[in-house]
Amino acid sequence: MTSLEAVRLVALRELRERARRRSTWIVTTVLLLGSLAAAVVPELVGSGEPTRYQVALVGEPTGLRDALAALGPPLDATIEVRSVADAATAERQVDGGEVDIGLVPAPGPVVIVRAGTNDRLIGAARQALATAALADQLGVDTAEVDRIAAAAAPQLRELDETAGSRRGGAFAVSFVLYLLLLSLMVQVSNGVAIEKSNRISEVLLPIVRPGALLFGKVIGVGVAGTFFLAVGVLPIAVKLVAGGDLPEGIGGALLGGAAWFVLGLALYLTVAGALGALVERPEDAGSSITPLTLVLVASFFVAQSAPDTPLGAVLAYVPVTSPLLVPTRVAIGVTGPTELVLSLVILAATVAATGIVAGRIYARAVVRTGSKVRLRDVLGRRARPDLA
Repeated sequence: MTSLEAVRLVALRELRERARRRSTWIVTTVLLLGSLAAAVVPELVGSGEPTRYQVALVGEPTGLRDALAALGPPLDATIEVRSVADAATAERQVDGGEVDIGLVPAPGPVVIVRAGTNDRLIGAARQALATAALADQLGVDTAEVDRIAAAAAPQLRELDETAGSRRGGAFAVSFVLYLLLLSLMVQVSNGVAIEKSNRISEVLLPIVRPGALLFGKVIGVGVAGTFFLAVGVLPIAVKLVAGGDLPEGIGGALLGGAAWFVLGLALYLTVAGALGALVERPEDAGSSITPLTLVLVASFFVAQSAPDTPLGAVLAYVPVTSPLLVPTRVAIGVTGPTELVLSLVILAATVAATGIVAGRIYARAVVRTGSKVRLRDVLGRRARPDLA
Protein backbone atom coordinates (compact mmCIF):
# COMPACT_ATOMS: atom_id res chain seq x y z
CA MET A 1 0.00 0.00 0.00
CA THR A 2 1.45 3.35 -1.07
CA SER A 3 1.40 6.42 1.17
CA LEU A 4 -1.23 8.12 -0.98
CA GLU A 5 -3.50 5.09 -0.80
CA ALA A 6 -3.09 4.98 2.99
CA VAL A 7 -3.92 8.69 3.32
CA ARG A 8 -6.98 8.21 1.14
CA LEU A 9 -8.23 5.26 3.21
CA VAL A 10 -7.75 7.10 6.51
CA ALA A 11 -9.47 10.22 5.13
CA LEU A 12 -12.44 8.17 3.87
CA ARG A 13 -12.74 6.53 7.28
CA GLU A 14 -12.91 9.96 8.93
CA LEU A 15 -15.55 11.11 6.44
CA ARG A 16 -17.72 8.05 7.14
CA GLU A 17 -17.34 8.51 10.90
CA ARG A 18 -18.59 12.10 10.74
CA ALA A 19 -21.38 11.33 8.30
CA ARG A 20 -22.81 8.80 10.78
CA ARG A 21 -22.97 11.28 13.66
CA ARG A 22 -26.37 12.77 14.33
CA SER A 23 -24.84 15.91 15.85
CA THR A 24 -23.14 16.70 12.54
CA TRP A 25 -26.44 16.75 10.67
CA ILE A 26 -28.18 18.72 13.42
CA VAL A 27 -25.55 21.45 13.28
CA THR A 28 -25.67 21.45 9.48
CA THR A 29 -29.47 21.76 9.49
CA VAL A 30 -29.38 24.66 11.95
CA LEU A 31 -26.74 26.41 9.84
CA LEU A 32 -28.75 25.78 6.67
CA LEU A 33 -31.91 27.25 8.21
CA GLY A 34 -30.01 30.29 9.48
CA SER A 35 -28.39 30.82 6.09
CA LEU A 36 -31.76 30.47 4.36
CA ALA A 37 -33.27 33.05 6.70
CA ALA A 38 -30.38 35.45 6.09
CA ALA A 39 -30.88 35.15 2.34
CA VAL A 40 -34.69 35.28 2.21
CA VAL A 41 -35.84 37.53 5.09
CA PRO A 42 -34.24 40.76 3.75
CA GLU A 43 -36.01 40.19 0.43
CA LEU A 44 -39.35 39.73 2.18
CA VAL A 45 -38.94 42.68 4.53
CA GLY A 46 -37.73 45.14 1.93
CA SER A 47 -39.67 44.83 -1.33
CA GLY A 48 -37.69 47.64 -2.97
CA GLU A 49 -40.82 49.70 -3.75
CA PRO A 50 -40.60 53.47 -3.06
CA THR A 51 -42.44 54.98 -0.12
CA ARG A 52 -45.88 56.38 -0.97
CA TYR A 53 -47.06 59.61 0.67
CA GLN A 54 -50.61 60.98 0.58
CA VAL A 55 -51.04 64.78 0.78
CA ALA A 56 -54.35 66.65 1.20
CA LEU A 57 -54.05 70.06 -0.53
CA VAL A 58 -56.63 72.76 0.08
CA GLY A 59 -57.65 74.37 -3.21
CA GLU A 60 -56.15 73.93 -6.65
CA PRO A 61 -52.78 75.74 -6.64
CA THR A 62 -51.16 74.23 -9.72
CA GLY A 63 -47.67 75.48 -8.91
CA LEU A 64 -47.70 73.93 -5.43
CA ARG A 65 -48.99 70.62 -6.78
CA ASP A 66 -46.14 70.49 -9.31
CA ALA A 67 -43.58 71.45 -6.65
CA LEU A 68 -44.78 68.63 -4.39
CA ALA A 69 -44.64 66.05 -7.16
CA ALA A 70 -41.10 67.12 -8.07
CA LEU A 71 -39.89 66.36 -4.54
CA GLY A 72 -40.77 62.67 -4.81
CA PRO A 73 -37.54 61.38 -6.46
CA PRO A 74 -35.17 63.09 -3.95
CA LEU A 75 -37.13 61.40 -1.16
CA ASP A 76 -37.13 58.06 -3.01
CA ALA A 77 -40.90 58.23 -2.70
CA THR A 78 -44.10 58.80 -4.62
CA ILE A 79 -46.11 61.84 -3.50
CA GLU A 80 -49.80 61.68 -4.33
CA VAL A 81 -51.74 64.94 -3.96
CA ARG A 82 -55.51 65.07 -3.48
CA SER A 83 -57.54 68.27 -3.43
CA VAL A 84 -59.88 69.04 -0.54
CA ALA A 85 -62.33 71.86 -0.02
CA ASP A 86 -61.08 73.42 3.19
CA ALA A 87 -58.65 73.19 6.12
CA ALA A 88 -61.20 71.34 8.30
CA THR A 89 -61.47 68.55 5.73
CA ALA A 90 -57.69 68.29 5.48
CA GLU A 91 -57.36 68.12 9.27
CA ARG A 92 -60.05 65.42 9.50
CA GLN A 93 -58.31 63.26 6.87
CA VAL A 94 -54.93 63.62 8.60
CA ASP A 95 -56.44 62.73 11.97
CA GLY A 96 -58.20 59.69 10.47
CA GLY A 97 -55.03 58.42 8.80
CA GLU A 98 -56.39 58.84 5.26
CA VAL A 99 -53.47 61.11 4.32
CA ASP A 100 -50.04 61.74 5.78
CA ILE A 101 -50.16 65.55 5.88
CA GLY A 102 -52.46 68.39 4.93
CA LEU A 103 -51.41 71.68 3.29
CA VAL A 104 -53.26 74.99 3.50
CA PRO A 105 -51.42 77.44 1.18
CA ALA A 106 -53.53 80.56 1.89
CA PRO A 107 -54.05 82.99 3.49
CA GLY A 108 -51.03 81.86 5.55
CA PRO A 109 -49.24 78.56 4.76
CA VAL A 110 -50.14 75.82 7.26
CA VAL A 111 -48.91 72.23 7.44
CA ILE A 112 -51.20 69.80 9.28
CA VAL A 113 -49.61 66.61 10.59
CA ARG A 114 -49.91 64.18 13.47
CA ALA A 115 -47.34 64.97 16.13
CA GLY A 116 -43.99 63.19 15.76
CA THR A 117 -44.60 61.70 12.31
CA ASN A 118 -43.41 62.22 8.72
CA ASP A 119 -40.49 64.55 9.44
CA ARG A 120 -39.02 64.08 5.97
CA LEU A 121 -42.32 64.81 4.29
CA ILE A 122 -42.82 67.94 6.43
CA GLY A 123 -39.46 69.28 5.28
CA ALA A 124 -40.37 68.55 1.66
CA ALA A 125 -43.76 70.27 2.08
CA ARG A 126 -42.13 73.38 3.51
CA GLN A 127 -39.72 73.46 0.60
CA ALA A 128 -42.60 73.08 -1.86
CA LEU A 129 -44.52 75.92 -0.19
CA ALA A 130 -41.47 78.18 -0.35
CA THR A 131 -40.88 77.31 -4.00
CA ALA A 132 -44.50 77.98 -4.93
CA ALA A 133 -44.53 81.30 -3.06
CA LEU A 134 -41.31 82.44 -4.72
CA ALA A 135 -42.56 81.42 -8.16
CA ASP A 136 -45.76 83.40 -7.59
CA GLN A 137 -43.84 86.52 -6.54
CA LEU A 138 -41.43 86.33 -9.49
CA GLY A 139 -44.14 85.54 -11.99
CA VAL A 140 -42.47 82.30 -13.19
CA ASP A 141 -43.36 78.64 -12.86
CA THR A 142 -42.02 76.39 -10.11
CA ALA A 143 -39.81 74.48 -12.56
CA GLU A 144 -37.85 77.67 -13.25
CA VAL A 145 -37.43 78.27 -9.51
CA ASP A 146 -36.19 74.71 -9.02
CA ARG A 147 -33.73 75.16 -11.88
CA ILE A 148 -32.32 78.35 -10.36
CA ALA A 149 -32.06 76.79 -6.90
CA ALA A 150 -30.44 73.65 -8.25
CA ALA A 151 -27.76 75.66 -10.05
CA ALA A 152 -26.40 76.88 -6.73
CA ALA A 153 -26.67 73.53 -4.96
CA PRO A 154 -23.42 72.36 -3.36
CA GLN A 155 -21.70 69.25 -4.64
CA LEU A 156 -22.04 66.22 -2.38
CA ARG A 157 -18.95 64.05 -2.04
CA GLU A 158 -19.42 60.73 -0.25
CA LEU A 159 -16.30 58.97 1.03
CA ASP A 160 -16.40 55.17 1.18
CA GLU A 161 -20.16 54.90 1.35
CA THR A 162 -19.96 51.09 1.55
CA ALA A 163 -17.54 51.00 4.52
CA GLY A 164 -20.18 49.84 6.98
CA SER A 165 -21.46 47.15 4.65
CA ARG A 166 -17.94 45.94 3.89
CA ARG A 167 -17.10 45.61 7.57
CA GLY A 168 -20.31 43.67 8.10
CA GLY A 169 -19.33 41.25 5.35
CA ALA A 170 -15.80 40.96 6.75
CA PHE A 171 -17.17 40.13 10.19
CA ALA A 172 -19.46 37.42 8.79
CA VAL A 173 -16.65 35.75 6.83
CA SER A 174 -14.01 35.88 9.58
CA PHE A 175 -16.47 34.75 12.26
CA VAL A 176 -17.46 31.66 10.26
CA LEU A 177 -13.81 30.81 9.54
CA TYR A 178 -12.93 31.32 13.20
CA LEU A 179 -15.66 28.98 14.45
CA LEU A 180 -14.85 26.35 11.83
CA LEU A 181 -11.12 26.35 12.60
CA LEU A 182 -11.76 26.22 16.33
CA SER A 183 -14.22 23.31 16.15
CA LEU A 184 -12.15 21.26 13.69
CA MET A 185 -8.97 21.72 15.73
CA VAL A 186 -10.75 20.24 18.73
CA GLN A 187 -12.02 17.32 16.64
CA VAL A 188 -8.56 16.47 15.28
CA SER A 189 -6.86 16.76 18.66
CA ASN A 190 -9.52 14.67 20.41
CA GLY A 191 -9.51 12.07 17.65
CA VAL A 192 -5.74 11.58 17.84
CA ALA A 193 -5.80 11.43 21.65
CA ILE A 194 -8.61 8.85 21.67
CA GLU A 195 -6.85 6.63 19.13
CA LYS A 196 -3.64 6.82 21.16
CA SER A 197 -5.45 6.04 24.43
CA ASN A 198 -7.30 3.07 22.91
CA ARG A 199 -4.10 1.77 21.29
CA ILE A 200 -5.75 1.95 17.87
CA SER A 201 -2.74 3.79 16.50
CA GLU A 202 -0.40 1.00 17.62
CA VAL A 203 -2.55 -1.53 15.80
CA LEU A 204 -2.52 0.49 12.58
CA LEU A 205 1.13 1.52 12.60
CA PRO A 206 2.49 -1.84 11.34
CA ILE A 207 0.21 -1.40 8.29
CA VAL A 208 0.02 2.38 7.80
CA ARG A 209 2.89 4.82 8.17
CA PRO A 210 2.47 7.47 10.92
CA GLY A 211 2.41 10.33 8.44
CA ALA A 212 -0.49 8.74 6.58
CA LEU A 213 -2.46 8.39 9.82
CA LEU A 214 -1.98 12.04 10.75
CA PHE A 215 -2.52 13.59 7.33
CA GLY A 216 -5.41 11.28 6.51
CA LYS A 217 -7.17 12.41 9.69
CA VAL A 218 -6.42 16.07 8.93
CA ILE A 219 -7.73 15.78 5.37
CA GLY A 220 -10.80 13.80 6.40
CA VAL A 221 -11.80 16.17 9.20
CA GLY A 222 -11.04 19.23 7.09
CA VAL A 223 -13.00 18.03 4.05
CA ALA A 224 -15.94 16.96 6.21
CA GLY A 225 -16.07 20.28 8.03
CA THR A 226 -15.78 22.29 4.82
CA PHE A 227 -18.44 20.19 3.08
CA PHE A 228 -21.00 20.55 5.83
CA LEU A 229 -20.23 24.27 6.06
CA ALA A 230 -20.77 24.59 2.29
CA VAL A 231 -24.12 22.81 2.58
CA GLY A 232 -25.11 25.14 5.41
CA VAL A 233 -24.30 28.35 3.54
CA LEU A 234 -25.65 27.14 0.18
CA PRO A 235 -28.58 29.63 0.13
CA ILE A 236 -26.21 32.58 0.59
CA ALA A 237 -23.89 31.21 -2.13
CA VAL A 238 -26.82 30.86 -4.55
CA LYS A 239 -27.96 34.39 -3.79
CA LEU A 240 -24.41 35.67 -4.29
CA VAL A 241 -24.09 33.99 -7.69
CA ALA A 242 -27.53 35.23 -8.73
CA GLY A 243 -26.55 38.79 -7.90
CA GLY A 244 -28.66 39.15 -4.77
CA ASP A 245 -28.34 41.94 -2.25
CA LEU A 246 -25.57 40.89 0.14
CA PRO A 247 -23.14 42.96 2.24
CA GLU A 248 -20.57 44.73 0.09
CA GLY A 249 -17.25 42.88 -0.06
CA ILE A 250 -18.49 39.50 1.15
CA GLY A 251 -18.15 37.97 -2.32
CA GLY A 252 -14.56 39.14 -2.69
CA ALA A 253 -13.73 37.92 0.80
CA LEU A 254 -15.12 34.46 0.08
CA LEU A 255 -13.45 34.08 -3.31
CA GLY A 256 -10.23 35.95 -2.60
CA GLY A 257 -9.75 34.36 0.82
CA ALA A 258 -10.40 30.76 -0.27
CA ALA A 259 -6.70 29.91 -0.65
CA TRP A 260 -5.87 31.30 2.81
CA PHE A 261 -8.76 29.38 4.29
CA VAL A 262 -7.63 26.04 2.81
CA LEU A 263 -3.97 26.53 3.74
CA GLY A 264 -4.90 27.89 7.18
CA LEU A 265 -7.09 24.86 7.76
CA ALA A 266 -4.20 22.56 6.85
CA LEU A 267 -1.81 24.47 9.12
CA TYR A 268 -4.01 24.58 12.22
CA LEU A 269 -5.32 21.02 11.94
CA THR A 270 -1.87 19.55 11.36
CA VAL A 271 -0.48 21.28 14.44
CA ALA A 272 -3.56 20.25 16.46
CA GLY A 273 -3.05 16.61 15.46
CA ALA A 274 0.60 16.67 16.52
CA LEU A 275 -0.27 18.28 19.86
CA GLY A 276 -3.05 15.75 20.46
CA ALA A 277 -0.48 12.95 20.16
CA LEU A 278 1.46 14.37 23.12
CA VAL A 279 -1.26 13.82 25.74
CA GLU A 280 -1.91 10.62 27.65
CA ARG A 281 -5.66 10.99 28.25
CA PRO A 282 -8.32 12.26 25.80
CA GLU A 283 -9.52 14.64 28.52
CA ASP A 284 -6.25 16.56 28.16
CA ALA A 285 -6.57 17.06 24.41
CA GLY A 286 -8.35 20.41 24.81
CA SER A 287 -5.62 21.85 27.01
CA SER A 288 -2.92 20.66 24.61
CA ILE A 289 -4.15 23.01 21.88
CA THR A 290 -4.63 25.99 24.23
CA PRO A 291 -1.66 27.95 22.76
CA LEU A 292 -3.07 27.39 19.27
CA THR A 293 -6.52 28.48 20.41
CA LEU A 294 -5.13 31.67 21.94
CA VAL A 295 -3.39 32.53 18.68
CA LEU A 296 -6.64 31.96 16.78
CA VAL A 297 -8.63 34.13 19.21
CA ALA A 298 -6.05 36.93 18.96
CA SER A 299 -6.15 36.71 15.16
CA PHE A 300 -9.93 37.02 15.18
CA PHE A 301 -9.77 39.99 17.56
CA VAL A 302 -7.28 41.86 15.34
CA ALA A 303 -9.26 40.96 12.21
CA GLN A 304 -12.33 42.64 13.72
CA SER A 305 -10.79 45.61 15.50
CA ALA A 306 -7.75 46.63 13.45
CA PRO A 307 -7.64 44.99 9.99
CA ASP A 308 -6.73 48.26 8.24
CA THR A 309 -4.03 49.35 10.71
CA PRO A 310 -0.25 48.83 10.42
CA LEU A 311 -0.61 45.92 12.86
CA GLY A 312 -3.16 44.26 10.58
CA ALA A 313 -0.89 44.80 7.58
CA VAL A 314 2.03 43.11 9.35
CA LEU A 315 -0.04 40.18 10.64
CA ALA A 316 -1.29 39.55 7.10
CA TYR A 317 2.18 38.10 6.39
CA VAL A 318 2.34 35.96 9.56
CA PRO A 319 1.22 32.39 8.70
CA VAL A 320 -0.79 31.74 11.87
CA THR A 321 -2.75 35.00 11.57
CA SER A 322 -3.06 35.50 7.79
CA PRO A 323 -5.90 32.93 7.34
CA LEU A 324 -8.24 35.32 9.19
CA LEU A 325 -6.56 38.67 8.43
CA VAL A 326 -6.27 38.41 4.66
CA PRO A 327 -9.96 37.58 3.89
CA THR A 328 -10.97 40.44 6.18
CA ARG A 329 -8.60 42.89 4.48
CA VAL A 330 -9.87 41.75 1.09
CA ALA A 331 -13.45 42.38 2.22
CA ILE A 332 -12.79 45.97 3.31
CA GLY A 333 -10.58 46.67 0.30
CA VAL A 334 -7.26 47.55 1.95
CA THR A 335 -5.01 44.84 0.53
CA GLY A 336 -2.90 44.85 -2.62
CA PRO A 337 -1.41 42.35 -5.12
CA THR A 338 2.05 42.34 -3.51
CA GLU A 339 0.63 41.58 -0.09
CA LEU A 340 -1.57 38.80 -1.44
CA VAL A 341 1.24 37.06 -3.31
CA LEU A 342 3.83 37.28 -0.52
CA SER A 343 1.36 36.28 2.18
CA LEU A 344 0.22 33.25 0.20
CA VAL A 345 3.78 32.11 -0.57
CA ILE A 346 4.83 32.43 3.10
CA LEU A 347 1.74 30.55 4.26
CA ALA A 348 2.23 27.73 1.73
CA ALA A 349 5.91 27.31 2.69
CA THR A 350 4.97 27.25 6.38
CA VAL A 351 2.36 24.57 5.80
CA ALA A 352 4.94 22.38 4.03
CA ALA A 353 7.53 22.82 6.80
CA THR A 354 4.93 22.30 9.52
CA GLY A 355 3.81 19.07 7.89
CA ILE A 356 7.32 17.64 8.17
CA VAL A 357 7.79 18.63 11.81
CA ALA A 358 4.25 17.64 12.85
CA GLY A 359 4.63 14.25 11.19
CA ARG A 360 7.81 13.63 13.17
CA ILE A 361 6.18 14.67 16.45
CA TYR A 362 3.15 12.45 15.80
CA ALA A 363 5.27 9.44 14.83
CA ARG A 364 7.36 9.60 17.98
CA ALA A 365 4.66 10.63 20.46
CA VAL A 366 1.71 8.45 19.45
CA VAL A 367 3.49 5.24 20.52
CA ARG A 368 4.56 6.57 23.93
CA THR A 369 2.04 5.78 26.64
CA GLY A 370 2.04 6.01 30.40
CA SER A 371 2.68 9.74 30.77
CA LYS A 372 2.38 13.01 28.92
CA VAL A 373 5.06 13.44 26.26
CA ARG A 374 6.97 16.71 26.12
CA LEU A 375 8.05 18.35 22.87
CA ARG A 376 11.71 18.20 23.89
CA ASP A 377 11.36 14.43 24.24
CA VAL A 378 10.30 13.97 20.63
CA LEU A 379 12.31 16.74 18.99
CA GLY A 380 15.59 16.45 20.91
CA ARG A 381 18.68 14.62 19.65
CA ARG A 382 18.05 11.69 21.99
CA ALA A 383 14.51 11.26 20.78
CA ARG A 384 13.47 7.87 19.56
CA PRO A 385 14.16 7.45 15.85
CA ASP A 386 11.29 8.37 13.57
CA LEU A 387 8.93 5.55 12.67
CA ALA A 388 7.83 7.27 9.46
